[in-house]
Amino acid sequence: MIKISNLCMALYLLISIISCGWERDYRDAAVRSIQKDTDLILVPYPFNLLDNYGGEASTLSHFSKEELKEIMIEHDLSWDDLRENWGWEESHPEFEKEVKYTSHYTNYSYDSNIPIWLYGPKWIRSGVYSDQIYQQHIPSIYARLLQHPFEKEIELKKFDKVFRETKEKPEIIVTIIVDQGGDQLYKAHPNSFPFLKSFKNQSAYFKNAKVAHLEAHTVVGHAAIGTGKFPNTTEVFSNEVYTWKNGKVVSRPVFQGKDYQLDLSQFKSLTLADDWDYANNNIPVIISQCYAARASIGMAGHGKDIPIELLDKLKSYSSNSSPDRDFVYWANSLTLRWDTFDKAFEVPSSNQKVDFYEFYLSNKGKVISTFEAKDRVDFTKKVSLFQSSEYQVALDGYTIRNSIEKEIINKNLHNDKVTDLVYVTLKATDAVGHAFGWESKESERVLTATDMEIRKIFDFLRSHYDDKFLLLVTADHGAAPMHVVSKGSFLTHKNLFELVSTLLPEAERNNESLIQWVTHSQMSLNYETMKKFNISESQIIQLLSNFEMDGKPFFRKIWTRQDLGVEPR
Repeated sequence: MIKISNLCMALYLLISIISCGWERDYRDAAVRSIQKDTDLILVPYPFNLLDNYGGEASTLSHFSKEELKEIMIEHDLSWDDLRENWGWEESHPEFEKEVKYTSHYTNYSYDSNIPIWLYGPKWIRSGVYSDQIYQQHIPSIYARLLQHPFEKEIELKKFDKVFRETKEKPEIIVTIIVDQGGDQLYKAHPNSFPFLKSFKNQSAYFKNAKVAHLEAHTVVGHAAIGTGKFPNTTEVFSNEVYTWKNGKVVSRPVFQGKDYQLDLSQFKSLTLADDWDYANNNIPVIISQCYAARASIGMAGHGKDIPIELLDKLKSYSSNSSPDRDFVYWANSLTLRWDTFDKAFEVPSSNQKVDFYEFYLSNKGKVISTFEAKDRVDFTKKVSLFQSSEYQVALDGYTIRNSIEKEIINKNLHNDKVTDLVYVTLKATDAVGHAFGWESKESERVLTATDMEIRKIFDFLRSHYDDKFLLLVTADHGAAPMHVVSKGSFLTHKNLFELVSTLLPEAERNNESLIQWVTHSQMSLNYETMKKFNISESQIIQLLSNFEMDGKPFFRKIWTRQDLGVEPR
């Protein structure tokens, strides 16, 4: 009887540990990400989304029945329920359905599990590695290969077995980010990435890579890859911050300062590119490309516009130079050209005249895609659809290869004995995933095009650099399943502000807010308004904890700083 009781107790403890695993990881991510004026961490139930965009928008998406069935099994969702509700014929292998915008930001597996491929046979031992690795490890890996004393937050000791002993440095390190390319995308479309599938055999493949911060958003992931730091250090913690003014939600995108100008002083950490470039008298060529500015900047850093407090950290180097304008650029959807922030960066001269519409016209018939535009005006109206198409993938690949060739190879800078750093984000996977769902045939086609483009970049590097380059492929985050699949609820920021304002007198709700600011996971409270109307933090927590949507609780946990063991603000 004693043995049975002990066994039962052991099983009970094991089940408890497994069931609490999500909470441990989520707490750790929250602690690494919490800001100085954050009061509450908002944790939704799995599949629920707090997002300001697309709650009502819908898109006609197409699906493979067999692939969707596998996704349902992966996430313990009811296949029979979905089949009955959607009412398709069992004999049809594909079907179509109107779907709503989906998003990402949590620390649940669908948002946080990502792959990492690391190629460079001179420096890296190929194989499948089960060690858990974060995006924050990436700059530390590069710094080790560069034999450069870059400040890091986490150690590499457990990865010693991955490295070969050599004094030789790569001529170039190229980082490719497949945006929204978490494990969920590859599992959904297992036959759509033949190159990356074979790449496992040539590279170090980390199967337990993870987004270890909140939020699982573009800028946060890219800043992690650029700096090796967590959001509580970089202060880059969300794509945008929301406030309430005159009864409306006001959104401030990351890095936006006065008069809608970029303000890089908000980026509180040096990137490896900042540090490496300055330490080597601006000899390295730094290139960072994505059609979204927040991604390009997050990887590359500050260029010429390094804040004084960060510049002081570079004084230990014997460099006699000042920071220079690196090649950091993004898309301008109005001019349909690559653009930049002239105070800090520049666009490679070889790409300054690249016109997105002209690129589309010249590649019609070469690129297989359903995207069409009848003229420039129509193209401009549909630019978001272009960005979620195979044409965007082709444009990104062409432009980054062009940049490397014209700015490094043709100028013979690859032979200067100083490693160049190149970052590129293939972002169409994110755009198509948001609009059509990463489970869709539309996403599958874009993933196929992305895989082909990565192969082109790899072949380009091998033809120009032989075995003297390092290539890393990963993702900034994953994404949640579509609501029609997961039955998750969608809460807008407007609804959230209105919910919390119910604690105020009705006449004050447009002019006052109990929320100072909120993102998707973090909330700062307005203590002045709380004091004015005698409202406590515990009342706000209770309101949020009791809130239901679609007949079920929306938030799983509301954590205070005290709950997380973080110092009070």
